[in-house]
Amino acid sequence: MDVPLTLLLAPGGPGIGPSLRALGRRLAGRLAHDVAAARVDADDAWLADLEPCLRGGARRVVTLPVVLGPGEAAHRAVGSALAALRRRWPDRRVHAGRPPAVDDVARMLGDRAREVLRRARPAAPRPDEVVVVLVGAGDANPAANAELARVARLVAEAEGFAEVGYAFLALTTPSVGQIVARWARLGARAVVVVPYALLGGRLPRRLAAVAAEAARASGVAVPVARPLASHPALVWALVRRHLDALGPAAGEPGGAWVAPGLLEVLRGAHAHGHGPAPLADLEARVAALLPPRYQDGGTPVSPDPMGAAPLAFDADGAVAWDRIWQGFCELALAGGPPHRGTLLEPGSREAAAADPGRYATVVRELARGLRMVTGLEVVTDGTPGWIGLVCASEAMAVWLLRAIVVENVLARREGAVLYLPAAPEFTLGGEIKNVVTAVAKTYHYWLEHARQ
Repeated sequence: MDVPLTLLLAPGGPGIGPSLRALGRRLAGRLAHDVAAARVDADDAWLADLEPCLRGGARRVVTLPVVLGPGEAAHRAVGSALAALRRRWPDRRVHAGRPPAVDDVARMLGDRAREVLRRARPAAPRPDEVVVVLVGAGDANPAANAELARVARLVAEAEGFAEVGYAFLALTTPSVGQIVARWARLGARAVVVVPYALLGGRLPRRLAAVAAEAARASGVAVPVARPLASHPALVWALVRRHLDALGPAAGEPGGAWVAPGLLEVLRGAHAHGHGPAPLADLEARVAALLPPRYQDGGTPVSPDPMGAAPLAFDADGAVAWDRIWQGFCELALAGGPPHRGTLLEPGSREAAAADPGRYATVVRELARGLRMVTGLEVVTDGTPGWIGLVCASEAMAVWLLRAIVVENVLARREGAVLYLPAAPEFTLGGEIKNVVTAVAKTYHYWLEHARQ
């Protein structure tokens, strides 16, 4: 079999090494053959590291540049690496692949921004209330800087954020501090900065410090998203570039070997040969939604729910409803069991009137918990036995009602207001916790997954 060797070529400093090697291992798992990863440098020292990889007899080498945009320095480094590779092994056939497609990159950048929002509890703003800023290193070439503005526009079109801007760390403007200050003056609720970087290294590290300084100067929170290296869709984007580089004969007699089934999945054999198959896009999309501990493939996804989480308390002794679980995404997708026993129902009007102090305490804690896990307005002065959650729409209220009833918690609605049970006999670690947990699970699933 003519099994190729795939080679990731990444310009950059020593800091990118760990994420580059991890990306290579994940890509090897998809391609089912060896993947080497080289941090290309001026003296071509990486060529010596490649020697053991070619001793296995691979006659073809597929090179995939791990770069973003048209930056001259990065592409010059990749071009020099290709020339050095051909000089060193003239008997190998080198298939030069292209960088990840810009549309794929834009979707991944949007995912990273949403990931930050999922962690921004207790009152995470909606995407249409968020300003996202893509941050690049800055280039002496105006065309490379203009590419970042183009990608920002693509993210804005695809993701529905209030605004997607761009900034640079050096060489040109606007700077991160200038952009954050501008949006702070305009009243932005959140400014999420996303590194325009595939790998770790200097840019993400510098961005963390710059964002912290911008937050101090503006008084606005400036959370920083992760680079794209660990995003599940990046592997699929590289697989597509790998197959494109090998050409139409890949997997055919006389052509390079391809892992069984990979062509069908990626090249749309089930979609009449046009574009990527829905299965590949679906797998990448679903993987991106999984809790972080599942995303890199190290932990198998289990169908068993997580156990009931113990209560956590803040410094004042109040329940920290936003810190009980590992994350709201984890709770939604691998949440604990529903309310046990009989259906959790509201207390009667008479019971509330008989113990008004205790009933007020229960309603107050329910309201606090619901606000912390949703950021939504709460109605506490309605019919005794019920506490209301003001949803963004009737469709949202209907969906949440159905999902919460499945959790064995009774709910009803009036228009866009969802009503949940309350009773003076509810306990903090029992019924109150179960109501808040059911809402946290279902609200997150609606917000980030079901309505997509």
